[in-house]
Amino acid sequence: MQVPSAQPGRPLVGETCPPQESPHAFLPAPEMLKLDPVTAHPLLELFKGDTMVRCGLYQHRDSNPKRFDSSNCILTCKGFSCGQHYWEVIVGTRNHWRVGIIKGTVSRKGKLSKSPENGVWLIGLKEGKVYEAFSMPRVTLPLTTRPQRIGIYLHYEKGELSFYNADNPDELSPIYTFQAEFQGQLYPIVDLCWPERGPYSPPIILPVPTVSRHPQALNSHPAPEEPMKP
Repeated sequence: MQVPSAQPGRPLVGETCPPQESPHAFLPAPEMLKLDPVTAHPLLELFKGDTMVRCGLYQHRDSNPKRFDSSNCILTCKGFSCGQHYWEVIVGTRNHWRVGIIKGTVSRKGKLSKSPENGVWLIGLKEGKVYEAFSMPRVTLPLTTRPQRIGIYLHYEKGELSFYNADNPDELSPIYTFQAEFQGQLYPIVDLCWPERGPYSPPIILPVPTVSRHPQALNSHPAPEEPMKP
């Protein structure tokens, strides 16, 4: 089975993988990712072994160059500089979020410039209503359902970053594909956008891959290990 493709800058909406095949047949083994507290904006709190993040009270933290100081963002510990990689992000019922990848060389100080030209590839939800791909120009995504689990597939050499509605493990629905010439180390990024605070504020979660959701992918050969961020 082949990965669904699209023209550059065009959303992939309403397409589904053929029901007779596993939608995960083309995917590498899902990545087990953890969030990097060194990069976390001071409003962000981590839980469950650094796999869950939500907005909390401002915390005084060191202002190291790896930490976001204006945008409510956090990166994963692991980055990618080659190969094919798949991971999922549970955005749940949050009304504001963005997920995707970022070049490791992008500055974390000041407001994050969200565009491929600046080394950032994101899709997101605004005010619980508008789905967007942060391309140039920005693209509104006409989704008819509200996904709570986003699948992200990076093919580094092919220059493609694809997003899927992964709520149903048996039927991945394509959302959008970026096409680019990637260079250097890329890191998965989570942007909580707007501080939805409080004990009942929905977190964003990097789920642990399970056999029940990824029976074929988990039995495949894992992708080569990438170096951890220094």
